[in-house]
Amino acid sequence: MKKKYKILSCIILCLIVLVSACLIYIFMNKDKTNTKTIKVDITNLTYTVDGATENIKTYKLDDYDSFVSDFNNNKLPDIYVTYFLFDGAGAYKTYDLDDFIESGNDLYVDTLESTVINIKSSANYELSGELKGGMIAVNTNDLDGDINLILNNVKIDTDSKKIPAIYVYNKNISYDKYKVSITAKENTKNYIEGGKLKKVSLIAKEELSNYTNNYSGDSSTWYGKYTNYYGVYSKSEINKVLFATVTADREDLADGDPYYYYKASGAISSDIDLTFDGKGYLEVTSKNKEGIESKGNLSFTGGYGDYVISSQDDCLNTTTDSTENKNAHNNLTINVNSLTAIVSLDADEGDAIDSNGILTINGGTIIALAKPGQDAGLDSVNGTYINGGTVIATGDMYDQINSDSKQNFIVLSFASQIKEKGIIALLDSNEELKFAFETDRAYKTLIFSSKDLSEENYALYKDGSISGTSNNGLYLSGSYEKGTILGYSSTGMQGGPGGMMGGRNNGNDRMTPPDQNENNNNSQMTPPEKPDGNNMPNQNDNNNQMTPPEKNDGDNQNKEFVNSMESNTNTNPTNKDFTINGISNMFSGIGEFKEN
Repeated sequence: MKKKYKILSCIILCLIVLVSACLIYIFMNKDKTNTKTIKVDITNLTYTVDGATENIKTYKLDDYDSFVSDFNNNKLPDIYVTYFLFDGAGAYKTYDLDDFIESGNDLYVDTLESTVINIKSSANYELSGELKGGMIAVNTNDLDGDINLILNNVKIDTDSKKIPAIYVYNKNISYDKYKVSITAKENTKNYIEGGKLKKVSLIAKEELSNYTNNYSGDSSTWYGKYTNYYGVYSKSEINKVLFATVTADREDLADGDPYYYYKASGAISSDIDLTFDGKGYLEVTSKNKEGIESKGNLSFTGGYGDYVISSQDDCLNTTTDSTENKNAHNNLTINVNSLTAIVSLDADEGDAIDSNGILTINGGTIIALAKPGQDAGLDSVNGTYINGGTVIATGDMYDQINSDSKQNFIVLSFASQIKEKGIIALLDSNEELKFAFETDRAYKTLIFSSKDLSEENYALYKDGSISGTSNNGLYLSGSYEKGTILGYSSTGMQGGPGGMMGGRNNGNDRMTPPDQNENNNNSQMTPPEKPDGNNMPNQNDNNNQMTPPEKNDGDNQNKEFVNSMESNTNTNPTNKDFTINGISNMFSGIGEFKEN
């Protein structure tokens, strides 16, 4: 009998331990497993949960005191609307100092009035409809679980207001306890347009005199005149700011920027790690500064999805400098179906894809076109790795592709710029076309990588004619009528990493390459066409090719920079076999081939 009781007691004890373990697991992971979906109509400002639809609670500027009270007492709902952007200390001001001065606006700083859909709690938020003159603001401070923004035929246009259309913010740029993702839903087309969150001074009103010596020249004049701008907040208010803050270096102060401020730069901006996934189409257009930027890691995952990013600066950028922040999150990883990143020709500058950490391309058709002048199609500080996909990138600067990349690549640096509409074509030893490229801009460096690029000899041609199907000027098949055969004067970028032809030394040789994502999807899909004009397109457009930015005459290129590159290059091309092998895939001094 006692033996039976002992057995029963053991069974009961085991059950208690098992149930306790399950409860602990559920408790510890309850937020991570939260699958609640909130459907949000951004046109009518309503939300639907479990079939019940309600209006989103709204706060107008006249309700500001009531809003602050609800904020301080943690009474705000998971999703709410403000007609102003709240940074935790006050309503966001419209001007940064440059605009403030240029506008002739005396000493008054106005409050931004915009429709802001605020999200602050863990859930899946499925967004649909159109929001004009507004933005989505995601507060991840003290986040209790993952947030996923699902884009279901969404159009967001900030309507000339210089703010991100989607802004994910956090005080701590290294925050990674929970993640934020943006998912383009399958069979949907989504359009995001906006760009830049203006700098707001965070110099405490009572401490303005402490910063006097940080300014000189014009910036000192502005500092003395616009004290009400610099002293927007008191010291105690500054401590309440929910956005990641930035300290300017002395060079940054040349244009009169505040010494201490917060800012974003893109049409989509994030203070923390940001992940994109999904099988739909997402087009991002920046009217000011960058397309998509993050102070944390930026990832495009899954091997699916089609992305088109056009910008007035870098199209994609991870911005945190690891020299100042040793724990920086600044890696950029791409594994998609297609991604087209084109810097507008009327931009002042811009790399197409720029990482302040490691840049890794694992899959997809990637087209990266920098602004002609002093920028690169692919740019990284800690190394660029091409492990899969089909990649073409152009620019006037070259950043070393790491030799530990898992896929063959070829780097072509030309003695003279290839002009807009100039054709470059690569043929294999059987005279089969590997690629031809014709674009709307001049460039001196072209990078190409493909799983079909073998270790063998190739011939390179300029001009001629090409017919067939292209993706933004990239032909992977078709009929090519030969132009002029080209040769090169030397192999490799002389001088090691960064090398010649305007290369930037990134220290790539000291990095260990990331593992290749096995879930690559290298199929080539031409993204839908970007409509003409400045208006957002209708969701029912049936276009299937994107039109690149309009061509300009290139007068604003840095001629002095280009000429300096040409003067340092051996321009006597005597080798016409472009041989790719284990140690050679970079060719400089490319021009019309000349026999010895």
